[in-house]
Amino acid sequence: MRPKIVIITGVSGSGKTTFLKALEDIGFYCMDNLPIEFIPQLIGNLIKRNPSINRFGLVIDVREENFQRRFPWLVEELRKIADVDVIFLDANDSEIIRRFKLLRRKHPLQGKTSLEEALKEERKILSSARMLAGEFIDTTGMSMGALRKKVMEKYGPEHEGQKVNVVSFGFVYGIPQETDLLFDVRALPNPFWVEELRELTGENPMVRDFLMAHNEVVRYMDALKKFLDETLDMFFMDGRRELVISIGCTGGKHRSVFFVEELYNWLKDKNRYEVVKIHRDVSK
Repeated sequence: MRPKIVIITGVSGSGKTTFLKALEDIGFYCMDNLPIEFIPQLIGNLIKRNPSINRFGLVIDVREENFQRRFPWLVEELRKIADVDVIFLDANDSEIIRRFKLLRRKHPLQGKTSLEEALKEERKILSSARMLAGEFIDTTGMSMGALRKKVMEKYGPEHEGQKVNVVSFGFVYGIPQETDLLFDVRALPNPFWVEELRELTGENPMVRDFLMAHNEVVRYMDALKKFLDETLDMFFMDGRRELVISIGCTGGKHRSVFFVEELYNWLKDKNRYEVVKIHRDVSK
């Protein structure tokens, strides 16, 4: 299979960096603003030395000197060694100006001219690249998350790189700072008050049997699984790649650990995400 190269070009402030970072998140080897004359040899050498590196993302734009003349040459050279997609990003002038003001950055062509004049000049320089592009994306009004999602849909298999961390913790030690979804199980029966279970953890079958013997625990677990089953994909719709689900009990040793164990096995069986379990406070 031939290597894949995605060239991202377009108007400054249109989202090229966001697009490139999204490619990087799904395993592309990414480069930004390298001198054009070096790129074909560099990628060719990388492919020869390490065939496992076979997907590349490049941002090439008007920061490159003599862009109009060199860009068509670059596309032609790269197509000799790989399948090449040229993606052109743009947005209307008012949106681009708003983004530059928000970030307080200077347009690469803005010397003594206004930002509006710099954009006009840039569009002239980019005319040849736009003609070579296989896809045009208007990012006007598009959030970074929506653009990332578009990249994932085009170049990343569904759920690839999506990670769910399930974390048990004790409220007495504080809520994990990285938490996205928080569930409190302190109202459920506590094995701590059963003498033979006190020194065990939620990973022990005896603790599991104790908890599952209570209808309120079973109902809570069923409701939690139903909620996640219906909503989990929604949390990744904005291009998010990682979600942290934290479940807390009083000390982080029994109930929260049991719930994390159950959710971990349930999510693993779905085979849709990379799933990691963490018992933060179980040994305290």
